[in-house]
Amino acid sequence: MSNVDKFLQLFSDFEMVVEPRREHTIEKKKTAVTVKQSSKSCSELRKALKRLTSEYKRAQKSFKHNKISRQDLFDFEWRIFEMQEQIRAIEEDGETNEY
Repeated sequence: MSNVDKFLQLFSDFEMVVEPRREHTIEKKKTAVTVKQSSKSCSELRKALKRLTSEYKRAQKSFKHNKISRQDLFDFEWRIFEMQEQIRAIEEDGETNEY
């Protein structure tokens, strides 16, 4: 007796109705970022960038004293690069929206 036959024998009293999957169309809300919001987020990103640079400087000193690895130092540099790219993207969006 196969597993399928066992299953059918055990659950013979149940009726299963299988319906095809319907695709739900969920419309994404478009959010318009105002100039005030973008400047606020940009200023918050700049503050975070300033904090990251100070952490990076501390990490450089720790690296010189062999307390952290080169990979950890590279991670700090990468986070700074990503933050700068985010700031640059927001500033470019702000310039294109002004015109």
